[in-house]
Amino acid sequence: MNNALVKELYEAIDALPIVDIHTHVNWKKPTASNIGEILSYHYYTELVNSADFQEGKFPFDDPRELTRIILPKLALIRNTVQYDWLMTISREFLWLDADEWRAENWELIFDRSVEVMDRPEWREELIAQANIVRVFLTNQYNDDLEGLDSSFYSPCLRTEPFVLWMERPAEREGLAAFLGRPIRTVGDFAAVIDKAFAKFVAHGMGYAAMSIPANFESFPVAGAEAQRLLDKMIAGTPLDAAEQKAWRAYAMCCLCDACRKYGKSFHLMIGVNRDVYAQGVPSGTDLFDSVNSLRGYDYLFNAYPDVRFPTAVLADTSGLELVASAWIRHNVYPSGHWWYSNQPTEIAREIRRRLDTVPGKSIGYFSDAYYLEFILPKFRMFKFELAAALAERMERSLIHPNMEPLSLDEAVEMAKALLVDNPARVIGIAGL
Repeated sequence: MNNALVKELYEAIDALPIVDIHTHVNWKKPTASNIGEILSYHYYTELVNSADFQEGKFPFDDPRELTRIILPKLALIRNTVQYDWLMTISREFLWLDADEWRAENWELIFDRSVEVMDRPEWREELIAQANIVRVFLTNQYNDDLEGLDSSFYSPCLRTEPFVLWMERPAEREGLAAFLGRPIRTVGDFAAVIDKAFAKFVAHGMGYAAMSIPANFESFPVAGAEAQRLLDKMIAGTPLDAAEQKAWRAYAMCCLCDACRKYGKSFHLMIGVNRDVYAQGVPSGTDLFDSVNSLRGYDYLFNAYPDVRFPTAVLADTSGLELVASAWIRHNVYPSGHWWYSNQPTEIAREIRRRLDTVPGKSIGYFSDAYYLEFILPKFRMFKFELAAALAERMERSLIHPNMEPLSLDEAVEMAKALLVDNPARVIGIAGL
């Protein structure tokens, strides 16, 4: 690796503004108030739970006590990229070096974090320091969006309630309350989706999104059959496995109809298995299947050629399949590096794979952050791996017998496309 070239590229890439197309930030409380809230991020609780298992729950309702418990265990995860994120937060925002993170210093670190973070001006200072220009949120259909600053935040509609959770009476009751009438027909079902989209569009909607179980299948389902399934759910009779697949396929098409009507993308996050670890911490119980196929989306991609599908996957085997799908399909866009793939080894491989094979339409990165503080360290991780990949490509292009030369300016333009231009074009962000 040419360190000087990587450093030069990284510095140019790091100067680009941050457009973060997927987060779990709460726009009403977007920043942490203390380091305990930072340490409540599931990566830290699940990693220390794995390294040094303890019976009983972490005290999430007491950030000070949570800090006292977790900070001494951080030595067990010093090898991880999540620890690196934390040290970046410490240096950049708290002005504390890594050597300060000793067990006996937990109160000093906590008090310092309160001094910095628990101030009214902290949000604006952080945004300016990190050069964040747009943050996409994760919202349920009935979330309160009044007062949201749509010049900075873009609400994104999570669609699991319409597809995965309709068998739950409480979920149907919630959707009915949102619609203003009982959901008895497939027409009512289409109406509640339309009302959700209209609400989100009025508040600057980014896209529809869904975290989808492994081996999902899409196929056409007639309205009469969907009505039969809805009647069965309303009667309280469980759907069998085939009927469940049919409802989910029907509901996905209804959502794509709404994406088509409102001109919005559908961000697919594919391949998660929920609640596989009984002793896990909150959000630390889920894994993925290595055997998972995008072929189940063939019907969806073919039936909705005018809907854009930014797509993230979890398993490395799915990464190659996503690249192949984006290679031939005009409406599939590789999007970021999700969850277990959100670490340097996986990012490095996928960047090279996508640069080599996908037309210039990939969306480079999203943070999946729960607080704004995490966006800067996570993007820096990606930007460094991108700089290393582009530097390698520049050097190879000088001696490769079958590769066009790549200049520094061209490499930076490639980076800008991944991080700024493609998100703006694919998702539709004005003013970037």
